[in-house]
Amino acid sequence: MKPLLLISLPLLALVGCQTLEQEIVLPGVDDPPPAVLLGHVPGGLPADFYEDAAEVTGEAVLRYVALSDQITAEGGVNPQSMKPLVSPEWWVVEQEGFAYFVEEGFRTQGTSEVSRFLVQSARLTPRDTVEVGVIACVDTTGVIVFPSESPGPPDILWQWHPAYEDFEGEAADWAAIEEFLEDPRVSWGSPQAVVFWFEGPSMDSLLLSSSEPWWGVYSCL
Repeated sequence: MKPLLLISLPLLALVGCQTLEQEIVLPGVDDPPPAVLLGHVPGGLPADFYEDAAEVTGEAVLRYVALSDQITAEGGVNPQSMKPLVSPEWWVVEQEGFAYFVEEGFRTQGTSEVSRFLVQSARLTPRDTVEVGVIACVDTTGVIVFPSESPGPPDILWQWHPAYEDFEGEAADWAAIEEFLEDPRVSWGSPQAVVFWFEGPSMDSLLLSSSEPWWGVYSCL
């Protein structure tokens, strides 16, 4: 069975292996790009502005991705915990994405991974607000989507997922894997570069205002 590209709403096509109860550790911040967008603000930027932007948004992306995994694992029925992390406008989009899981009767199992985090732009606007755009590689290969009424993937599946062609186990184990994967509604994701855009009145109050796949040159393979 070939993996299917997961829907991009909510961020299933984009969630970290950390849970909200665990300490969040930034996977690593690349060097600043040659030109950070500074905006036209008299007096320039506060000290450590870029470093603060990288730290704050890096942790925000991990929280967002982890929470998205958690909500879809429950079938999308309780998305309210996402609301404090996103702007009012983007909350509408998030609700639509989670509603898809409810309407189609899907849930997930597994965790996404975030890597190669890069601040693309960090800006203090003339309106005295902060805008930060980042790119990150979000790998949802480890998140399997399946019908809510299904008992879920057999434990042995995770030992071989997604490289099933390398299977060398017992025939009974393969039969269990094959039976689960034969359902055409089963799918999983893949590594993808994603753009996250944050806005807010201060660095400490940034909210996610949009996220979408990045189609430029930024390899996540």
